[in-house]
Amino acid sequence: MIPAHESLGSAPRWQELLGQGRAGVCRERMGFQEDPGDLQGTLGSGQALGNNPITGLAGPGHGTWWGGDYQPRPTDPCALPSGRRLLAWALCLQAWRAAAPCPGACVCYDEPKVTTSCPQQGLQAVPPDIPAGSQRVFLHGNRIAHVPAAGFRACRNLTILWLHSNALARVDAAAFAGLGLLEQLDLSDNAQLRAVEPGTFRGLGRLRTLHLDRCGLQELGPGLFHGLAALQYLYLQDNGLQALPDDAFRDLGNLTHLFLHGNRIRSLPERALRGLHSLDRLLLHQNRVVRVHPLAFRDLGRLMTLYLFANNLSALPAEALAPLRSLQYLRLNANPWVCDCRARPLWAWLQSFHGSSSEVPCGRPPHLAGRDLKRLAATDLDGCSWTPEELPGPPACCRPHPAADKASGLGASAGNALKGPPGDGSRPRRVNDSPFGTPPGSAEPPPTAPQPNDSAEPPGALPGPLPTGPRRRPGCSRKNRTRSHCRLGSAGGGGGAGGAGVRPGCLAALGLALAVWLAGVGPC
Repeated sequence: MIPAHESLGSAPRWQELLGQGRAGVCRERMGFQEDPGDLQGTLGSGQALGNNPITGLAGPGHGTWWGGDYQPRPTDPCALPSGRRLLAWALCLQAWRAAAPCPGACVCYDEPKVTTSCPQQGLQAVPPDIPAGSQRVFLHGNRIAHVPAAGFRACRNLTILWLHSNALARVDAAAFAGLGLLEQLDLSDNAQLRAVEPGTFRGLGRLRTLHLDRCGLQELGPGLFHGLAALQYLYLQDNGLQALPDDAFRDLGNLTHLFLHGNRIRSLPERALRGLHSLDRLLLHQNRVVRVHPLAFRDLGRLMTLYLFANNLSALPAEALAPLRSLQYLRLNANPWVCDCRARPLWAWLQSFHGSSSEVPCGRPPHLAGRDLKRLAATDLDGCSWTPEELPGPPACCRPHPAADKASGLGASAGNALKGPPGDGSRPRRVNDSPFGTPPGSAEPPPTAPQPNDSAEPPGALPGPLPTGPRRRPGCSRKNRTRSHCRLGSAGGGGGAGGAGVRPGCLAALGLALAVWLAGVGPC
């Protein structure tokens, strides 16, 4: 608006202001109110229109209606013959529209909001003549490849901007500068975009919804969402994101919906989701998540929906789920869950969870494959199904206590089982009744027929051939043994790959025979 005390000069100056689209000049200069009301007589005639003062008809210093007489100033636009008050306002409005024409490929309308709509018109660039008063601009479904810096600077009243389904390959860092009233920005379905420069969304303090889905994004730059304190909905699904940087969403304290499904994310670090105190829905399904840090969900106390299905999770620490006090919907299906001793904490948490959750089908061990973890008994989770081909080392629950490794057949069998079978480990594996779930046949067999050991045979296993010689004692082979296992078999090759062990009873008999022979009685 032009200040009321500014002089308009002459009629050409008045027309120039109209030509520049200075909205409201007519109403302000002519003193028009929102309601045109009823006006008797004509403007600028100087005739009496009544005996009561009419206030607000002319601006300050431009003349006054009083007692029926109007005294205009020489430069007052109201002195121009213009008809009735309503007609004058209509002429000003028409002049305003003429000063801001609608782009040729677009449709412009004022209700419910001032809108410039140009969808699917084959546009290759942002139209330069978008009316400055536009509150909504729809440019989706075109071939726009570049959004230049300050491309919408003139549209200070813009609240909704749709640029989805174009061919965007580059968005300048200052493309949305000056759009402090923008509430919704849609850049989705631009597969060639791939990256958004940090600072692109700077100054959008009122932005509530941001669509960046299906944009081919490979990473989230540092500080990309800095300053978006009002953001509530963030769509990042169906991109190529492989990692979530630390503190990527730190400024999004009012965010309620975060969509990250359909990416290639492999882990959830401790600080990836930091600061999302208002988050209600987190969708992380159909990624490649292998690991969730125990503190990854620490700030998500208001989260009600969590989707982690269709990932590569074999275990999930119950500590990670503990902060989710408001959780109501949980989906964990379509993951290769390992239902052994490592799953006990998750199993216990699921027993106490009162919300709605999907099945948690076991992938290992084989005898539990397909069964729902939630429906297993605690005793079903004994043992360990670890294999060296899949994990870098046995979990703590699978490691025997050092005291169990003292010259016992069970200790030797369990210790050897942790090394896995020779070769590629492609043979079927079974879990026996031992406390450590030792797969039978995991130790390297001797060249002769296998001999029974001190550990129990698995249920349903066929017995081996009868022993043909002295019973072997677990001794030193090519596999590493503890010193206690090698105590009796080291001399003479006992316990080796091809040597036979010596029974303690036989040692006593040999000693007796040696004593008799020395006494002169002769050998036994």
